[in-house]
Amino acid sequence: MIKTFPAPDIIVTSQDGEYLMIVEVKLKHISIAKSAIEQLKHTMAAIGCSVGLVVAGERVILLRDSLEKYNGESIYVVGEAQLPDSLLPPADEQWKGNPASEFESRVQRWLEKLKLTASMDNFPNDLRNLLGEQIISLLRIGEVRAAGPRWSKSAK
Repeated sequence: MIKTFPAPDIIVTSQDGEYLMIVEVKLKHISIAKSAIEQLKHTMAAIGCSVGLVVAGERVILLRDSLEKYNGESIYVVGEAQLPDSLLPPADEQWKGNPASEFESRVQRWLEKLKLTASMDNFPNDLRNLLGEQIISLLRIGEVRAAGPRWSKSAK
C-alpha cells in the first residue's frame, strides 16, 4: 500500500533531488497556522526533510527536525516572526484574482529573491534572526519551486 501525505506548497531541493526545505503557505494567519504546522510536521516526517517553514498571513514559523526520534516526534517549532507584506514581491500576473495562489506565488518569488540576493538588511530583526545564515544557505544551494501545479483561472 502506498502512503500518501499532503504535499507542501513550495519545495527547496538539492541538485540530486533531496528535500532541503519544504514550505506550507496559508493566506490567513494564526487560526490556520496550528493545522498548517501539524500538516507540515507530518509531511516533513513522511519525506525525510528536516527543515520546514509555515508562512501564514504575515507570520513565518520555522520548524526543524533534530532527527533524535522516529516518525517526526522530534520535529519542533524553532520560532516565529513577522513577514511584512512590503517584503513580498508582486505575484505573477496569471494568479491575479485567485488570492490563495497569488499569495503562494508571492511567497515563492520572495524565497527566489532571497536565494539570489541573500540580503536580509531590510528585514525586521525577528525575521532576520529566525531565518539566519543556515536558511539562506539552503536557499542558495537549492532550487526553489512550486511543489505541484497551481491552477490559474484561465485554466479552469
